[in-house]
Amino acid sequence: MTKKQSVLCILAHPDDLELMAGGSVARWVKEGHRVHALTFTTGVWTAPDGTVMRRPDEAIAEEKKAAAYLGYTVENLRYPAMDLAYEDAHVLAVLARIGDLMPDVLLFPWERDIHHDHEVVSRIALSASRRVPTLLSGQINYYLRDFFTPNVFVDISDTWEEKIESLKIYAGQWERAGTDWYGYLDNTSRYYGKMIGVERAEGFVSRKLELR
Repeated sequence: MTKKQSVLCILAHPDDLELMAGGSVARWVKEGHRVHALTFTTGVWTAPDGTVMRRPDEAIAEEKKAAAYLGYTVENLRYPAMDLAYEDAHVLAVLARIGDLMPDVLLFPWERDIHHDHEVVSRIALSASRRVPTLLSGQINYYLRDFFTPNVFVDISDTWEEKIESLKIYAGQWERAGTDWYGYLDNTSRYYGKMIGVERAEGFVSRKLELR
């Protein structure tokens, strides 16, 4: 991005943005762009054995801390995770933020992610997107319905460490999945970097792109 722009990120859970685009957000903020995140759920989930894996207050506090670290603003609507439904009210919530912020870029999860909440949030974002010039979707998980093939890349060679440090703020999640996360992100960021001739990159799928 060249001229100063506004990016609105539509997310399902705390930590989605850091996984999907933490390096890009860090770069955009350093370049003077404004980044705001609207997160729909607390991200609380229950393991098959009945163990509750994170507390709502903890997840939201970590999200605010990660946002402060990377330099974006965030609001969490505090809906329960794993049970999010596509509703007109949710589309209207996104449309309201679009009206207030007038974003140049809408960033949201890729619709072929098999996680229910990611898929629903992607649909919500797309339904509200008609007046936003650029639409980018990103990969959060490596378990997908289809191959993720990005066509827009952001050089994160200088912000890779900030991406990883922002994920470590989600302490319980990092303790549980950090090794897995790091391996997946290390491999993909180097692979996408090779595609554009840099050390590391994040990749996105563009549904609509305005060049500036």
